[in-house]
Amino acid sequence: MYKSLLALTLVCASISSFANPDLSRKFPFVDIQAQVLDTTTDKPSWQRLPPMHHVQYPTGLLNRQGSGCAIVNFQVTPEGNVKNLNIENSAPKRFSKDVRKAARQIVRDWQWPERTDEQVIELTMRFDYCLTHDFDKKSEAVAMCVEHSEQACE
Repeated sequence: MYKSLLALTLVCASISSFANPDLSRKFPFVDIQAQVLDTTTDKPSWQRLPPMHHVQYPTGLLNRQGSGCAIVNFQVTPEGNVKNLNIENSAPKRFSKDVRKAARQIVRDWQWPERTDEQVIELTMRFDYCLTHDFDKKSEAVAMCVEHSEQACE
């Protein structure tokens, strides 16, 4: 349980590495929902993380106005390095290469803090990608992405 709680704290503490200025003048509007699997309880559940900005959106999805998701398993060393990164699942299958590449890039670019303990933390994260070319509908795009993230990633 300690390890799971530490993992969840680690993810929440490092999310600030993605905080950036407002993108309101950029088109298209993209939303990436990130969640971490909380295993601190008897019934594991997905915990939504704060919005992520300035993260590379999968090119294949941008070109086709698509949405997608990926579930990623990996470990974080006490030094803040990622190892044993594995894409558990991604969707849609026709854009699998783009979605998987983007998920790997997010995890590798994440600023994982160094820790003084010697434990390797195992994490499972989910990334959902949604976009709209109509910036006036960005709140609808975010709502759609949140709804999308509550469905199975298959």
